[in-house]
Amino acid sequence: MIFKRVNLFLWMILGGICIPLSCSSFPQPPGMVTNGKALAPSASVADTVSIEIFIVRLDPNHNELLQQLWQEVDEQSLPPKLRRELLEEGLRVGVLGNLITPALARLLNISAEGKTHASWGEFQEYSAADAARETVKRNVRVLMPDMHAIIKVFDDQHRLPELIMFRKENGMLCAQTYTNATGLFFVSAAANKDGSAQFQILPAIEYGIPQQHIRVVAGTLIQDAGKPRHPFDSLTVSQRLLPGQWLIMGTTTPDSAGAGKAFFVRKDSALDQRLLAIRLSHVAPATSSYSADLPPPNPRKEEAMMPERN
Repeated sequence: MIFKRVNLFLWMILGGICIPLSCSSFPQPPGMVTNGKALAPSASVADTVSIEIFIVRLDPNHNELLQQLWQEVDEQSLPPKLRRELLEEGLRVGVLGNLITPALARLLNISAEGKTHASWGEFQEYSAADAARETVKRNVRVLMPDMHAIIKVFDDQHRLPELIMFRKENGMLCAQTYTNATGLFFVSAAANKDGSAQFQILPAIEYGIPQQHIRVVAGTLIQDAGKPRHPFDSLTVSQRLLPGQWLIMGTTTPDSAGAGKAFFVRKDSALDQRLLAIRLSHVAPATSSYSADLPPPNPRKEEAMMPERN
């Protein structure tokens, strides 16, 4: 009897010790914010990619700074054919290294202390509090396999009443009109074992009025409403990035004749031009497979909508 009581007493002591230890051992969700700072996701879920998304509203006096940024950006990392097609649609895309360049720092309003020095497979924590000015919107997303984030540089309140798109068909120039149109990007990424990530970014036009459609999620039929979308499959950007590197996207000129204006330009009472910057912040590779390539994003698969704060 004495032995049983001692044994029970010891189990109670061990239980009191183990309970708080087990509670503290649970990993925090990736991207959790504490005291205004994003914590390094040291306990990230495997096979995920964490990104930071910056939407910059360009002031009229930013033209010279914007041209400097495009000189710092490496647009040659994209295939020549894709670059030509992007330019024809009024779009520019390029890559920046893991050091914030002077032009990007000024556009994001990040001080010198906010530079990133992330190396292969490492997450370098840095605060973007300096970028919290009114003209910069920042969001954090964790991308999982078979999932993509939708990025809208302009929200639904800034739709274009009419967008006329031109295309060549059988050697002839044809026009297609889209009403209540806006541009969006489907962003997906696969984590590689070397600490890099392979991105797929598909531009698309969303237009018209909502329509009923049925989609399959985890083997279940779900009926919901959504507006028609016209994806630009030939403009899909496939790019490998290392932690700390940036993907910069914008328009060639505010008066571009292509699709670029639907994504980055609005002309109401004044010109409203914007820039998209995506930073790869952290990669948690899968433990059993090597994900080097991604299929083109499917606009109707599992979606994670980025909330707008325009």
